[in-house]
Amino acid sequence: MLVLRLSLVTAAAVIAAACASTEARTADDYDPGGTPRAQFLNNVSICEKQAETDQKQLGLGPYDPRQGTYNRMFDACMRASGYARKQ
Repeated sequence: MLVLRLSLVTAAAVIAAACASTEARTADDYDPGGTPRAQFLNNVSICEKQAETDQKQLGLGPYDPRQGTYNRMFDACMRASGYARKQ
């Protein structure tokens, strides 16, 4: 009985992950604050390149349906650059 419950919980978690957002993060997801637009876009470009490199090394490359690896690295880079994600 416990094994069946664990199997159902695991299946539900997999389905929930598959239904997660398939959108890659962009500049529109972050608040630039008082940063000049040109500097903000430069920082976004750096974070995009870093996230793409990370995704190719650790994710499923351009075929990652959830953009999970890309989004985690993009978010980490943007936070490290001092930007907050919009709610």
